[in-house]
Amino acid sequence: MDAAERDRDALLDAGLQQWADGGWAAVDPVSAARRAGVGNDSTGEFGSGVDLACAVFDQVVDERAAATLSAVEQAEPNTMAKVRAALGAFFDNIHDDPRRVVALVDAIGCPPLVARRRSANRGFAELMVSGNAGSRIEPDDLRVAGHFCLGGLTEVILAWLDPESPVTRGQALEHGARLYESCLSTR
Repeated sequence: MDAAERDRDALLDAGLQQWADGGWAAVDPVSAARRAGVGNDSTGEFGSGVDLACAVFDQVVDERAAATLSAVEQAEPNTMAKVRAALGAFFDNIHDDPRRVVALVDAIGCPPLVARRRSANRGFAELMVSGNAGSRIEPDDLRVAGHFCLGGLTEVILAWLDPESPVTRGQALEHGARLYESCLSTR
């Protein structure tokens, strides 16, 4: 990794911290550069805080998707093993850096982030379709199930991360897996 890539990664990390601390509207390339200890010349591709927040979103989603797809590929060749592997990787990604949860929930009021979130969610719904090609469930129904499950999973993750909530990671994973299983067996 060269210096420019390291600076960009540091800038994205600082942007993620700003987002986690104050919402997407708090993301600012100049103060993120200062926080990251990189020069303002590193902010060139980010003309605004929204541009930086979108780049942070893309990085978080890309990393989570890569980890999830890798886990699915390594799982036993049955649907529930793949679901459990995917959920485990999804949870691991957030556990490793809880700030990443902002990409699941904080897009309201920012049209470019809303568009990215919707696109990412559509991509996830398509994974439900492609991962269940032999299912008796219609593809459109699988897409709806994918969106439904992702919404429920997001809320379960928020409960797991909430220090005031009694929801544990194990409970969240188990109920998430059951939710997906139910959706895959519902016609």
